[in-house]
Amino acid sequence: MLESEVGFLPRIDRMMPRRLDSAFFGAECFFDFESRFGTAKGVWRTVVGYGGGQYEKPTYEDPGDHVEVVMVEYDPQTLSYGQLLDIFLTRCGCRDGSFSQHASRVLRVFVKNEFEKRLVEAAIARYELRLGCGSRVKFAMYKTFYRAEKWCQKRFLRMVPPLMEELMRVYPNEDCLIQSTLATRLNGILGQRTFREFSASYFPEDFEFYDLSDCAVDILKNVMELKGSFI
Repeated sequence: MLESEVGFLPRIDRMMPRRLDSAFFGAECFFDFESRFGTAKGVWRTVVGYGGGQYEKPTYEDPGDHVEVVMVEYDPQTLSYGQLLDIFLTRCGCRDGSFSQHASRVLRVFVKNEFEKRLVEAAIARYELRLGCGSRVKFAMYKTFYRAEKWCQKRFLRMVPPLMEELMRVYPNEDCLIQSTLATRLNGILGQRTFREFSASYFPEDFEFYDLSDCAVDILKNVMELKGSFI
C-alpha cells in the first residue's frame, strides 16, 4: 500500500496553495482533455463536467444542450490565465497542425470576466494568424458547471485498477481522491502517449512528494513502459 497512512495526505496534496483560481474549457472528450492539464506546473486539481447549456440535470448519456467541460483549478501566482489558455490550445494540437485533421472539432472557453474575455480574444486572433485554427475556438460567458458522474473523473487512472485501489486506501472517500492533486498528476501522466521509458521528469514536482510506495511506483512504471513499447 502507499506509505501514507489513512488520514495522512501525501505531501503533494499538503503543498496545495490555499487560494486557487478556476478556469473552464470545453472539448469533445473531457476524458482526454482532463489528462492534458494533469501534469501542468501550477495546475493543482481538475474535475470534468458539463456546461454551456440550460438543461438542469445533465449526464454523460444525456448532456442535453451542454458540452463536456474540464474545470481546472490553478495557482495564479505560478501560472497565469493566459499561460493556462495557451496550454489548452497547445495540447489540443492547435500548434502542431493536428487540429486541421479534425475539421469538426470546436474548442470552447467559458470566461468569468472581461479580463479573461480579452485574453481569449487575443489568443484566438493569434492562433488564427499563425495556424489558421483560431476560428474553431469559441468563447462564452461562464454560467454554470455541473460535475460529471464519479466514473467519468480521472478516467485514465481508473483504467489501472491496482493503482486506483492503492489511492483508495489513502483518502477517506472517493470524492477526496478525485479532487486530490496526486490523482490529478497520475491521471495526467497515464493519459500521455509519448513515453520512451519511466522517468520522474514527466512530473512537474519532485517525484518524492507523491509519497508512492514501491508497489505503486512499480505499477506506474510498468504501465508507462508498456505504452512506450507501442511507440
